[in-house]
Amino acid sequence: MKKMKTLPPRLQTVADLVKGHLAADIGSDHAYLPIWLAQNGKTQKVYALDISEKCVERIKTNLAKFNIPHSLAEPLKSDGLSALEAADPAAAAALTDIIIAGMGGETIIEIISGIKKTAGINFILQPNTKTELLEKFLYENNFIILNRITVREKRRLYYVFAAKKTGESEENHV
Repeated sequence: MKKMKTLPPRLQTVADLVKGHLAADIGSDHAYLPIWLAQNGKTQKVYALDISEKCVERIKTNLAKFNIPHSLAEPLKSDGLSALEAADPAAAAALTDIIIAGMGGETIIEIISGIKKTAGINFILQPNTKTELLEKFLYENNFIILNRITVREKRRLYYVFAAKKTGESEENHV
């Protein structure tokens, strides 16, 4: 099996925050993260989701290039998590980690708002813009930020969050 050498610092930080056995990488693009997660045994399975057919084809190509079977990383054309929720509601309900990285904060908010089940899931979020808007949304929607990491990649700083919905207001966790 061809082994992926390393991930860029931003994606490695995201990968390090994955805690469960069933993950979804929304906006997977090249599928580097799902490939690394599968090769390093970080999950039993990861769904590589993207809204663009061109990206889904790239995901399939890269999974094949690294000999990753669909039993470990499954590509899916989807707007957020909707296609997985429709095709396999049990799998969508069993997700332990949802990764949304490399998008604007407002897009991440839109995606989270469209997910049917958010309780108990480890959300790993890496906004490229509007970080403060995303933090405000998380606070107002009963998420607690478990981890907030700043990562330098080349000349840019990125913020990576691990968050969980508590079902209570943030004030109860201060």
